[in-house]
Amino acid sequence: MKAAGLLDRVASAGLTIAALAVAVSVVHREFAAPVPSRPAARAPAFVANWKDLLSIGIPIGDTAAPIKVVEFADFECPFCRRADSVYHEFQKEHGAGAELVFVHFPLSMHRFALPAARAADCAMAQGRFARMHDLLYAKQDSLGLKSWTGFASDAGVKDTVAFAACVRQSKIPLDVQLGLSAGRRFDVDGTPTVIVNGWRFAVPPTVAELDSLVTATHGASRE
Repeated sequence: MKAAGLLDRVASAGLTIAALAVAVSVVHREFAAPVPSRPAARAPAFVANWKDLLSIGIPIGDTAAPIKVVEFADFECPFCRRADSVYHEFQKEHGAGAELVFVHFPLSMHRFALPAARAADCAMAQGRFARMHDLLYAKQDSLGLKSWTGFASDAGVKDTVAFAACVRQSKIPLDVQLGLSAGRRFDVDGTPTVIVNGWRFAVPPTVAELDSLVTATHGASRE
């Protein structure tokens, strides 16, 4: 009986050591796994009827600018926030020569995307869309925590009472409806989707990729 008990304890200890070895192996693989790299960029594809979007999107910048950066975006999307920072860096290089055309495309998976789009639309009614656009991205972590009226006040909206009434509306704003409809028509399946002078990027472009495209096309769009 003593020998049998000893064998049981040895076997149990062996199983415990084996389990620990497996656990250590799994943890090692999890921590040692390489960080996924940015997807390999594919060559931009030209969208023949892209200029239709210029009358649907909301312009930020000089409407006479030769470089049109059309972006389908969602204010809760972290990749959109990153793309927005890329655009700002690009715009600093090109000044009045570049214009952002923002197309609302709030994703249903994001709880605050549609309310944020509505807040931006209500701010636009008082001429503060561009500032609200920047704030919603800059304070994206505060969506759902900071009141929309608080965002509006920070964005310089003067009539916050009218703004508060506006954001309480349940109807989807026309600009958002148009953006969603255009997204379906242009086969947009994610945000951000970026089209520069008609050239659609498969993944959000870097500043270098934007510069290369502008250089290659001399800042002009194809008809």
